[in-house]
Parts: sequence; structure tokens; C-alpha cells
Amino acid sequence: MLGVLLFVWALRAPLRRDMATRAVAMAFFMPVTAWMLPNIWLVYLVMLAWVPLFAGRLERVAGIYLFSLLLLPGLDMTFEFGGTRLFDFGVHDALAIGSALLVLRDPRRCRISGADDRRVSLLLVVLVFGLARETSFTHFMRTAINVALDYGLPYFILSRSLPVVEAMRSALRWLACAGAAIAPVLVFEVSQTWPIYNELYWRHNVPMLLIVKMRGAMLRAGGPFNEPTSMALVLAMCAFALWLLRDDFRTRARHALLFAVTFAGLSSPQSRNAWVGLGLAIALADIFVDRWSALLHKLVPTAAAITMVVFVASSSPDWSESLGLSGQGSDTAEYRRNLLQRGSEEFWKSPIIGYSSAQLESRLNDMRQGEGIIDYVNSYLWFGLVAGLPGLLVFVANLFSPLAMLWSRRWTLVEIDAYAPAAFVFGCVAMLGMTLVFTSFGLRPSLLAFGFFGFAAALRAACRTYWHEEEEKAEEHAQPVWPQLAAGLPGRPQDPLVR
Repeated sequence: MLGVLLFVWALRAPLRRDMATRAVAMAFFMPVTAWMLPNIWLVYLVMLAWVPLFAGRLERVAGIYLFSLLLLPGLDMTFEFGGTRLFDFGVHDALAIGSALLVLRDPRRCRISGADDRRVSLLLVVLVFGLARETSFTHFMRTAINVALDYGLPYFILSRSLPVVEAMRSALRWLACAGAAIAPVLVFEVSQTWPIYNELYWRHNVPMLLIVKMRGAMLRAGGPFNEPTSMALVLAMCAFALWLLRDDFRTRARHALLFAVTFAGLSSPQSRNAWVGLGLAIALADIFVDRWSALLHKLVPTAAAITMVVFVASSSPDWSESLGLSGQGSDTAEYRRNLLQRGSEEFWKSPIIGYSSAQLESRLNDMRQGEGIIDYVNSYLWFGLVAGLPGLLVFVANLFSPLAMLWSRRWTLVEIDAYAPAAFVFGCVAMLGMTLVFTSFGLRPSLLAFGFFGFAAALRAACRTYWHEEEEKAEEHAQPVWPQLAAGLPGRPQDPLVR
């Protein structure tokens, strides 16, 4: 709540009038609703109506959906009928269904290239194949429904609800506001060593394996994600959105203060991936428009800060462990190396079709951690193992196609004043491409990955609309005007040489 108040205080007046009331109301009532309602199904019912209630029109859907998506845990329950598990459903699914219905009702929704839809649909098929192969029909159907709800709907919502550039900038503002809202909560969790949102699972009797992680004698805050690595990665995306929206704030000092608060929250989960990912995204935002001098000006203070941090870490064991340079963080890096080695060995034994989940659990049984699970902390390796080389290529294509498309159209996007949205999607997809080498594919980062695929598709549609309008203007200017000027009798043009 404090972060939201700080955010709207720093905004320029016209933008503050547009989002202040909604932002403050949602930041207050969303957690209150989750904690006060006596039944989890009532929470789902409220979340179904949440985005339509606060958005009202198409241009606000994407932003309010993204903002709401980050404020609560999933709280997933399983729908059952006659003892048969049908599908999982939670807060995020309810938000997505309500948003999708609002988008479907509006005829102004974005018209997306069929190539984007086909490429993303193919990745959804790969996920269903990898997760449900060699299982029962009911398990296959449950997996297909879960994949459609978790990944298909976010792609549909963001690809169809951004018909104009201002709606795209608004979505970035809402995402930055979500980061400001969550950051103080994460700092509080660390200071009190209290994972607040775990309480919601116990309150509503939602079954969930909840693990509290520590590093360097400090809690790794998970906030509403209940998991620190994904929390830090998503907060890095929020901080990146805030970085790109400097012109939306009243003064440079207020923007800097807001960024410092968000960065403090980003640092609370103690995730190296998030720090590196944010730095990569900011650098790519400059490279995206050939701002090489601005990039060089950032490199010197960044290098100095990194040198200072490493120097301090070398003399402080707790600080070194919190940065992942020793202790548990070092052990995690060793596990990643061992997983890559063992996973590569198994991949080359079946490179075309990979393995079913049961086969993989058996073959990599020696990679189980103390939690009793195999943590696939390399998403590329996981796709190769469960879907073979064809599935891995589909995954890679979905990551790099938006990058290539945005890069080839970057000057058109600058011309239509879409630099900030385009640089944001470009930086975030690149950030995901880098961090997924070290993290598993799942939770909200993977959900947002499909959302960003949809965002990129909407940017492609904006370029197409702009080119079509330019062609129409060119045709109008190219039409000859002398027949109308030289016309004699109505409806009877004369030779222009006749006097």
C-alpha cells in the first residue's frame, strides 16, 4: 500500500488522475478480500469479476490484469468429479478468465498475425506433450486444460487488449506500480523473517508444499509468489518498466526514489539472476536504439559498484553467502553444473523424442535434492529432455522470434512513439532467455513469458497498422487532381488543353 501511494505521488498529474483511485483501491482490497472471505471459492468468484470491475474498457485490461496478477498467490485447488481430478483452478485463472471475457466482448480488440498464434499454439502443444505423455486420458485432458488456463489465456489477453500505443504504455505503468506495491512487503518479510503470504494457504486449507529459504542468516523473501527466485525475476521486470517510464514522473528525483524502493524489494529475495537480468535489460534498451554513449556512461559506475560489492563480500562471510558467492549459493551453482552434465548425457540417449516424466524421474534419480525432488534449474535442458530436439527448437523459436521481429522494426516502433513498450518486451524476453538457463520453467515468470509473446504480437500489429495508414496517405497524394480541376460540365471531364 505504501509503495502504491509513493508511486501515484510521483506520477505526473494527468496520469495520476487516470490510475490513482484504481491502484490504491486494488492494492488495499485485493489482500483484504483474500484474508477476510471465509471460503476460497468466494475468493475465486470475486477474482472472476475483478478485472472487468476495475478496467471497464479494453485499453485498461492488460495493465490491470498484470497489476492484479502479482498481488496474490495462486491458491490453486483441484476441481474433482466422481473422484476424478478434472483440472486445477486458482486466483490467477479467475483473473485471466474475467479478463479474457472482457476482451472477447470488445470488437476493437487487436487483430494479430496468424503466424504468432500458430507459433505460440505449437509451444502449448509441446508443453502438453512433455507433461502428459504416456499417462492416462484423464491426466492428458487435465494437463491440456491447465496449460490453456496458465499460458494460453495470458497470451490471448495481452495480444488482443493492446490496440493502441497508449494502452501499451499504460500496461507498463501498471506493472511498475505492482513492483512498487510489492517491494515494501518483501523488505518487511526480510526484516521480520516472516513469509506473510504462506498464511493464506493455511487459512483457506489449500494444499501446497511451502518451503522457507534462508541465505546468509536472512530470509529469502518470496512475497505473494511464495518463492524467492521467481519473485526477484518478476520484480526485475517491474523495475525495468519503471526505468523506461522516466517521462511519466514529475521529477527525476521522485523517479529515482521510486526506483531505489523497487530495487530494495528486488534485492530482498537475494537472487543473482534478477540483478544480472535487470542489468542486461537496461543495456539492451540502449542498444535497441543505438544509444552507445549512454550505455558507456552506465558501464563505468556499474563496474565500480560491482567491484565494491565483491570487495565487501570477500571480508564478510554473511554478505558473501547472501550474494551466492559461498555457502548455499555456491552449492546451488554446483548442482546446476551437475544437472547439466547428467541431463546432457540422458538427452543424447534419446534426442528426438525425449522421455516421459516417469522415465526422467527414474533416470535422474541421482539428482534428487534434500527436498526429495529433481529441480530442473535449466529450462532449455528440461524441454530437450521431455520433448526432444523438436520441442527444444519450438521453445527457442518462441523466445527468439519476438526479438528478431522487434529488432527489425525498431525504427518504425520509435516513429510511432512505442519505444518504451518495444524496448521493454525486447529486454524482458532477452532477460528470460538468459535467466531460464539457470531457472526452471514454471510459476509466474513462465506465465509472463507467454504474456510478453502476446505483447510482441500486439507491437507487430501496431507496425502493420502504421504501414497501412502510410500506404493510404501515399495513394491519396499520388492521385491526379487535374480532371476535377479542369472539369467542364458536371460529370463530363474536358481535355485540360482545351481553353
